[in-house]
Amino acid sequence: TFAYEDVRKVLEQRCFMCHGAQVQMKNMRLDSPEQVKLHAQAVYQQVVVTRLMPMNNATGITEAERALIGQWFQAGAKTP
Repeated sequence: TFAYEDVRKVLEQRCFMCHGAQVQMKNMRLDSPEQVKLHAQAVYQQVVVTRLMPMNNATGITEAERALIGQWFQAGAKTP
């Protein structure tokens, strides 16, 4: 299974600087399970499919981290 906690660690390291409590670019906030669930489709599209986020890979997301997000989404994007 793909634990939300593992996905959250990736989001925290790679996404929160632009989509967290302090800043919400494109009105997308990813620092709560509810918000992650709400934006799961967009996260999957932008991070896994089109690979446009993180922009210019500014936060250094790895292929393994992209794959983890993809597998989590395809398994139902479960959050607590």
